[in-house]
Amino acid sequence: MLQAGKDFEYFNPLAEVEMLEANLPHWHQVGALYFVTFRLSDSIPQEKLHQWKNGFELWLARNPKPWNLNQIDEYQTHFARKIEVWLDQGYGSSLLRERPYAKIVADCILKFDQDRYKIDCHTVASNHVHALVVATQGNELPGILKSWKGVSARKINQLRRTTGNVWQKESYDHIVRNAEALERIRKYILNHKT
Repeated sequence: MLQAGKDFEYFNPLAEVEMLEANLPHWHQVGALYFVTFRLSDSIPQEKLHQWKNGFELWLARNPKPWNLNQIDEYQTHFARKIEVWLDQGYGSSLLRERPYAKIVADCILKFDQDRYKIDCHTVASNHVHALVVATQGNELPGILKSWKGVSARKINQLRRTTGNVWQKESYDHIVRNAEALERIRKYILNHKT
């Protein structure tokens, strides 16, 4: 397991934060530990995504960006956790239940561990992936996630003899704020049903 102060830093509200605009909020801070989730392209039914998006757009109209920490907490409570619940219901093809595909993803995640990034823990579930990760100097989280998803998608499509999207385009990332949050997230990942 990674250690705070040695391998990573918790979210620092006084340090510079880069905010990237997308459908989901993406806050980036050098040296921070992230809880990331990315999912298969068919992992949530379209009607649920439309329901989520409509609720999010209404909330966003009342909470324009940039968001403060209270708004981020509210977003996570009302929107990010809803996605987690739906993911855990195992919608879609759930092709990662099959060992060869899950192994491809796990191998991609671990390939550059301790080089481009450091992994605290991860899990490959039936239709999504969770990881605690910190980018090493000179590397950034968006590039790491793009690499994991791109390489694994290519290999999965080769093995299945298919083409097309394997992963949903956007990933969820959240900077870990403190030791209590880290412990809760670690338990969630390590006890996650695959």
